[in-house]
Amino acid sequence: MGPRDGSLEVEPGITLHYAVQGEGPEVLLVPNAAWLARPLAPLARGRRLVCYDLRGRGRSSPVDDPARLGISFDVSDLEALRRHLGLERTAVLAHSYATAVALLHALDHPGTVSRLVLVGGFGARRRPWHEAEQPTLGEMIRPPGAPRLGAMRAGRVHRTDPRGYAREWMRQYLLPLQVAHPHHVDRVPLDACDLPNEFPERWLKQWMERIQPSLGDWDWRPRLPSLGVPVLLVWGQAERGPRELEREWLDSLRDGHLHLVSDAGHWPFCENPGAFFPAVEAFLAGPAPRPAAPPGRAPRTVA
Repeated sequence: MGPRDGSLEVEPGITLHYAVQGEGPEVLLVPNAAWLARPLAPLARGRRLVCYDLRGRGRSSPVDDPARLGISFDVSDLEALRRHLGLERTAVLAHSYATAVALLHALDHPGTVSRLVLVGGFGARRRPWHEAEQPTLGEMIRPPGAPRLGAMRAGRVHRTDPRGYAREWMRQYLLPLQVAHPHHVDRVPLDACDLPNEFPERWLKQWMERIQPSLGDWDWRPRLPSLGVPVLLVWGQAERGPRELEREWLDSLRDGHLHLVSDAGHWPFCENPGAFFPAVEAFLAGPAPRPAAPPGRAPRTVA
């Protein structure tokens, strides 16, 4: 049986797309379906894997009003989808920016999440881990030092063949910055590039002008001890932050676990699936959460 598609209107004119793979009593909810549904398909064995697209992304409806974009909307949308699907309590796996969405949802809606898997997430606070100067929107859309992309833009390929350009932009610019080795670029499926919401001119503008600023000067550490569910933090070895960043997470979480995926960067489920999936499956199948120990205890590391 193939994926079963569904949709949910979360507010007038804004509809989320989701797809369900697999069968079973347990459910794993995953934001960012356009990029993750295919690579994470192995997690649909023996459970229902529900992947959905954030508003304005993937197959969800486009959002042209910037005032309707941001972290608070994404958190509310996750909760709306959970209710729509009739999920009393569910595990959530999130990647990259969506880890902030999943974390804040679990904090704002206690009792609705059974486990969290946060892959390639941010630091628990913005400063000092996220203070490096970022490229401008123009530099990201027209990256210097990428002559092939420059030639394609000069030829208006981003207008005449936006899907092809989106794929080349990922191959030539973004993925080389994120993966552990250049040959890993081809391990990341690029089907999402065929969707207008995933054309770089569209999602980058929304990310840099609205969504990223909506995170503010975050510091989640004071709230993390109240998170009474097991949390698995997953980073590729090539993108792992300083040990102090990892320690801040683990010292603040009641039941925090760490898994570092060797030979991988920001896409460990694509770059080294043999090291990623067994650890995640073991975590999801683990015993029911025990009463929380005080913050600061020695964490258990998932090998």
